[in-house]
Amino acid sequence: GGGIPATSFLVKGKNIYDPRTSANATTDLQRSNPALIIRDFLTNTEYGIKAKTSEINDTTNAGGFASAANTCDQNVTLADGSTTETRYTANGFTNFSANGNGVIESILSSMAGKVSYVNGQFNVFAGASQTPSLTVTDEELLAPISIATNSSAGNLYNSIKPIYVSAEQNYVGMDAEVYQDSTFLNADTPSGESTANYVKQMETQLPFTVTDTMAQRLARIALKSQRQTTSLSVLVSLQYMRCHPNDWIYLTNTRLNYSQKIFEVLSTNLEIMDSDGAPVVATRLQLKEIEAAVFNFATNEYTTGQAEGSDVSTGSYAVTAPTNLALAQQSSIDGT
Repeated sequence: GGGIPATSFLVKGKNIYDPRTSANATTDLQRSNPALIIRDFLTNTEYGIKAKTSEINDTTNAGGFASAANTCDQNVTLADGSTTETRYTANGFTNFSANGNGVIESILSSMAGKVSYVNGQFNVFAGASQTPSLTVTDEELLAPISIATNSSAGNLYNSIKPIYVSAEQNYVGMDAEVYQDSTFLNADTPSGESTANYVKQMETQLPFTVTDTMAQRLARIALKSQRQTTSLSVLVSLQYMRCHPNDWIYLTNTRLNYSQKIFEVLSTNLEIMDSDGAPVVATRLQLKEIEAAVFNFATNEYTTGQAEGSDVSTGSYAVTAPTNLALAQQSSIDGT
């Protein structure tokens, strides 16, 4: 038949700029680093957001692209206890007609990351725990805490199925192993009921992830993160304006029985409050609970998918040559 046969190519990414070396990438690891890819997309003037270099936080501090790139480059140990894999890589493609937000969100999915724009600069955070540097105590509060919790287990998931692009299957989209958290499932199951009736599964799309093990790590983060449901609104002094979105902060509160409980900063805003008839400028922090365990992944937690098995044998099509043949003559008379 005619027509051009289907073709595909394995392509390496461009040599993007790495602020850690102050030069363009020279290794595959740099080219596949999610933080560096996002930086390139933000600054590129042809297909990107066209951000200026001055708008990019390239530091190794929290939120810096160099810091996030270092986190992505960390090695993690796999199930055999000795083999290692890069913590986060981004391997995928897009086109010039793609929505900018969609491109950034897709790349962020490969490192469980977040991007913020604070004080005129873009900041990026890779999925990893932080050590808070500030603490909100009872003495720091200028108004009662406003708290919101999600008490309905129907809005929470206890299992997850990640969908990724498998490098082992010629980059075809496929499911990684479904993970079910027994602790979450038991918490969602009323006393005396069967846990099988309360399984609630979420699905996460990972278009820039190409290994099963990395997909499993990202899935666990997504599952554990959505179980952190407590949100707070606190009014504190101006010193907390140093907090940026995605920073972690401690909260110690007697009434709520919190002792250095960790929260993630969602937003920071100035607020004018009345103090004995005089206006006072304060900081309003919107917080959401988080914990280091969201990003912890023990080596023995990896699961192995069902093997495809081998092809069923169809037997041999070989035909044995005939032997001991003899010629016999047969006459056929046509007519009477």
